[in-house]
Amino acid sequence: MSMNYSEFRRQLGTDPGSRDPAYLRARQSSVEFIQAAAESDLFERRLRRALAVDAPPDLVSCLKEMGAPGVRAPIPWRRYALAAGVLLAIAAAGVSWRMNPRYDSVEQYVAFHYSHDGPGLLAQGGGHLADNVDEVLTRFHVTLTPEARQMVGLIKFCPTPRGRGAHIVLNTPRGPITVIFMPGTTVTDGEMMVFDGMQAQLVVLTHGSAAVIGTETQHISGFHTLVQNAFIPLSNEV
Repeated sequence: MSMNYSEFRRQLGTDPGSRDPAYLRARQSSVEFIQAAAESDLFERRLRRALAVDAPPDLVSCLKEMGAPGVRAPIPWRRYALAAGVLLAIAAAGVSWRMNPRYDSVEQYVAFHYSHDGPGLLAQGGGHLADNVDEVLTRFHVTLTPEARQMVGLIKFCPTPRGRGAHIVLNTPRGPITVIFMPGTTVTDGEMMVFDGMQAQLVVLTHGSAAVIGTETQHISGFHTLVQNAFIPLSNEV
């Protein structure tokens, strides 16, 4: 069974050293997969080198002495503590990079982001009416038209290629669809993409852009005008 790119990226983030046959085949399946694997391998090597700090031979005895009443840590151990803090920062940065990888394109971001939690949020928002639209969108100095507002089943903050945006579920006559609002992100208006059985269309907005995501049977291109007109600036600044 073959592994799609979204599954492959998740595997790289959770278990890059896996020996699963499908994962190993995917690592060599195309230029895109090979490049992603190479970047992951380079990161893992750098992280291992950064963490390759030998423990001092008298570590145990020194720790025992430090734990004794009235004993202050000797100066060299303050340096060890500082070094440990640096290593923890490196490790935390590594985890952050895994959770928020850099994307080579908006298309890659859309596919990865939706595959990560899109289906679950779609299920949560279907058939509901969200009451926190302004709480989220005023942070970006925009609001929604009354027509669009009545369709919002779920809205939450989410990461985007240019920082923070909003993940929105719209309940439409064709079923719930996903709209990812991406402030400050430049796209080609109307560009279509397909991934994991889903369709997505990019939409240029006054305040950035959006990606409209749905199934092939929902014909999401029909929502382009709705989404493009849905976001209204709260001021004259654009």
